[in-house]
Amino acid sequence: MSTVPGSVVVGVDGSSYSDAALEWAVDYAVAHHAPLCLVHGAGELGDTLLPFRADAREQLETVSHAVTEHSLGLVRDRAPDLEVEVRAPFEDARRALVEVEQASMVVVGTRGRGTLRSLLLGSVSQAVAAHASCPVTVVRRAEGRDEPGPGTVVVGVALDGSAQAALDVAFEIASMTGRSLDAVHAWSAHDTFIDPATEAQKRDVVQAHERGLAEVMAGYPEKYPDVAVTPRLVDGEPVTALLAESENAAHLVVGSRKARAVRRYVGSVSRSVLERAHCPVTVVHPVPPQHEKGEHS
Repeated sequence: MSTVPGSVVVGVDGSSYSDAALEWAVDYAVAHHAPLCLVHGAGELGDTLLPFRADAREQLETVSHAVTEHSLGLVRDRAPDLEVEVRAPFEDARRALVEVEQASMVVVGTRGRGTLRSLLLGSVSQAVAAHASCPVTVVRRAEGRDEPGPGTVVVGVALDGSAQAALDVAFEIASMTGRSLDAVHAWSAHDTFIDPATEAQKRDVVQAHERGLAEVMAGYPEKYPDVAVTPRLVDGEPVTALLAESENAAHLVVGSRKARAVRRYVGSVSRSVLERAHCPVTVVHPVPPQHEKGEHS
């Protein structure tokens, strides 16, 4: 399903989770001067017997119209001049959102209506984060608070060459929301061959990580002078460190370790953070190299 190039796509189902995602998507679209595309997976007619297919279709259309009208009302209240497109295909919400082409961002809530859920992360959110070809934001509001709070935007920074895409999005979100940015590189001494008795060796490894983080961050302060950024080195496992950061963060951005022309799952760090973070999370997949795309075309 194609949409206007660069659109911000948001999955809607009329739930409070969906409304929270919609509000974030509207703000993101306005900040990036991008059109908004509301997508409601109306559901599949499936094996409905032919005599009842018309009735089934009418019922789905009625529900779908109510959902999209509710969502449009929220958009108009928040951003009256925003360009909006509405799509309500007769298919599963996961398929409808994953198959959207040319989007700049897909936004979903943590849960949806119906029985298609996992205990921790809604199956729609899970599927879209794994399969979408653009960044995916999963909006979660922490218990007991309706707004993100005064926290920073936090981005997990790997030193394996996959950090740039996540940093690009993280700086954009920080700039858009007027928040400072914490660039967190987590590493564990247990993962490196360091003699516990040799402090000099440990110091050398720490300095190597510091240099690597500085190199990855080079150029961003000049590109985003409005964003106050703090690079931080954390001794600990990435998932544990990022989840701890999410407790007081306004937004968390994580990248995938490897670009895949055919993606079947989110990485272990991304998935763990998505399921357990205390704030909205954006998962950013690096764009597969051109030659990899060609191999699978």
